[in-house]
This record gives sequence, C-alpha cells and structure tokens, in this order.
Amino acid sequence: MNLEKTGKQCVQRVHRFRAPDTDGVWVDAIMDYGWDMDALAERMGLGGRYHGTFNAIDPHLTPKQFPRYSSCGGCREGNKTNEEIEQCIQPCYNLSFVLEWERFDAEHGYQLVYFPSRPGPQGEASVNISAWWLPAPPTARGPAPRIVVLHGVGSNNNHCGVQATCFLLRSIGFSCLTPSARDNGLSGSSTHPEITSWAYDYHLDALGAWDYAVEDPEGLLGGPLPPSKVGLMGFSKGALETAIAFGLEQRAPGAWLDSGPYGGLFGMTQSVLSKALGRRLGDFLARIVFFWAKVFTGNRVDVLKPLVLLHNCTPGNVRNVLIAQSTLDEVVPIKYAGIAISTLSGLPSCYSVRTFTPPQYCNGATHHQEMWEFPDDTRRKLCDFWSSTFKQDQALCNLENQPDFQTWSPSKPLPPGSPPTPILS
Repeated sequence: MNLEKTGKQCVQRVHRFRAPDTDGVWVDAIMDYGWDMDALAERMGLGGRYHGTFNAIDPHLTPKQFPRYSSCGGCREGNKTNEEIEQCIQPCYNLSFVLEWERFDAEHGYQLVYFPSRPGPQGEASVNISAWWLPAPPTARGPAPRIVVLHGVGSNNNHCGVQATCFLLRSIGFSCLTPSARDNGLSGSSTHPEITSWAYDYHLDALGAWDYAVEDPEGLLGGPLPPSKVGLMGFSKGALETAIAFGLEQRAPGAWLDSGPYGGLFGMTQSVLSKALGRRLGDFLARIVFFWAKVFTGNRVDVLKPLVLLHNCTPGNVRNVLIAQSTLDEVVPIKYAGIAISTLSGLPSCYSVRTFTPPQYCNGATHHQEMWEFPDDTRRKLCDFWSSTFKQDQALCNLENQPDFQTWSPSKPLPPGSPPTPILS
C-alpha cells in the first residue's frame, strides 16, 4: 500500500461528499479503499438521518420566510402549505410551533447587518461577516442582553438550530446576532475559500460578532452593552469554534455549547473510521488522512484546542458554561460532551457548568434536535442559563405566559422508532 498516495487521494477528494459536521473526510478515505458508499452509509447508520441537521439553506431567505421553507425536523426544503408541514414534521413536533415561530418573526422584525471579523491568526485581513440581527421585543428596561449564535459546518446563519433556538430566545427576552462564518452564506471570502478549516479562524467570526454586539458601532442594535451582557452560543462545529472564542475572550460571561466535536477534525475522523472499520484500522487510517489534511490545508486544521484554551482560565472569574447534546447523537460522539463536562467541572474557580442532554430523535435525526422536539424544556433551560449568566431575574422570561408546544417528554416514551435511551454511568 502506498500510504502517501492513499493519503493524498483521501484529502483531495474531501469536497466530493460532505456528511454533516465532518467534511466527509473519512467517507472519502473509505471510498478510496473500494467501499460501496450506500453500504457504508447503512453500516454507519448514516442513511437518511440528516433532514433538519445539515442545512445549507438559501442565505437570502429572511427569518420570516425560514420557518415555512426550512427542512427542520424531516421536511423537504422549499415553501410548504400548513398541511405539508404538518405531514412532514409528525410525529416529532406539531404545527403550532412553526406557525407561532413564523408569526413571531414577522411581528418582531429582523435586519441583515455586516461587520469585520477579528484579524487572522497569521496576520490575515479581517473578513466581512454577514449576520441576522434578531431583537427581542422591546421593553421599558432598555436593550435586552444579546447572544451571538454560530451555525455548524457547511451551513450558514439560515440554519435550523440557530433560527429555531433564536425564536425561543427572543420569546423570553434575549436578542440574537447570528453570523454566517467566512466562505458561507453572504459573508466574505477567507484566504482559503476552497478549504474548510477547523479550529483555525472561524472563531474569529464569532468574536467579530461579539465585538459588534457589545459596541453597536452603527447604532443598529439599540446601543452598546457591557461585555457582561453579551454571550456566545454554537451548534456542532459551531460549538467547537464558539468554545475557542470563549476561551480567548474572557470578558464573555457565558457560552452555550451544543453538540460540539471538541476533539476537532482528527477526533471526528478517528471516531467514525473506528466505528466503521474497527479501532485499529480506523485509528491507522485517521492518522494518514489527518497528516495529509494538514499538508493540503496549509496546517489549517486543529490548530487550537478548545479544552486546552478553556483550561488556561483566570481563577476567580467564574463564568457560566452549558454543555448540551443528545444522548442518542449519531453525528458527534456523546463522549465529547462527557470530556468537556469533566474538564470544565474540574475548574470550579473558573466555570459554573450546567448540562442539557435529552435523548433526541426526530424523524431519524439525532443531532441537536431539542429546540423543536422538546421546545418547552429547551425554553426553560435557556431561561435558567442565560438569566443566571446575565444576572437577571428568571421571572423576566415570562414563562408562565408562553404557549405550550411540546408533544414528547424525555421521561416518557419518545417518538416511534426512537432508539433505546442509553444508561449513562
């Protein structure tokens, strides 16, 4: 076997197939060994499981249009009637959630804004980043706290997890700023537009958004806020990049990290190849692929280690962190949530750690589905975490007057077809 040739083939073919939040690296590696793609997807449990998870949806859609157009929870992408929506989201969640989401976004408005990222790690210029500004309803108390919410890989800010969660956040009094990372959506190009970096520079887009949310330099957000009133949130690879941003920007008071692959590209490649091929061969191939990934990306993968950055904290500056993930997640191994929880919980002088790990299964998808499968539980958890982070009374969330959407409960039978809930030790 020519390892150099094989490794190059693996990396050169990365962009021919992309599985959610993984860049498809291991899939191409196995394809070069003659595996049948359909058989591999079936063997790995990938077949048909990504509706509403991997959403590179048209970035020109407005937040008002998004709920009806999106593929969240198992629907086809495209405009749909109420009857079509109800048919495709059942039995996971109900039409009332979508209709209220649509009504809310139409009533409370939104705006497309632009701002610079922070400069690159090797002196690269800032990138022009686009974002949806999604304000909470105005109150007499003045500007609401703001949360920067970052999407996962291969997507943009018109991402199901981002948009649905921001609907819940806005309804309880928190505003959202949702950037599209460089090379995605309506944001500008990086110096490597054909290369998807990992833990190299996407976090700078989240930090540029955080700076903009704090400073409001154009006066479009309702005025500047203290850094203690602007938090960070990310989904999947966006959680990896958000964890890095949170480690670097110690003025940020809190971060909600949802389903993050904290082991980076190598960890994801190793995990999935080992699942498909066994530990020894999977680990062997992962190291080959990762070596050449570093070569062909110009060392733009796994440059920063999020948990190492977070470990190098300032004692006495206790900040809030929430680690969220489905215990049934088939995209990002649940072990990464466990590693993050154990690492950060061991630093009580730096972090107050919360968790949210319901067993999510929505029409075959298992990766960050909580915001529509368990919307009432998620809304309560969002209120609890962000109220604590911003040091404000939970009563301001007005939870008792919020509509009920939830069909299922983690403590009761889940939707038909759900895998058994694992018993975590």
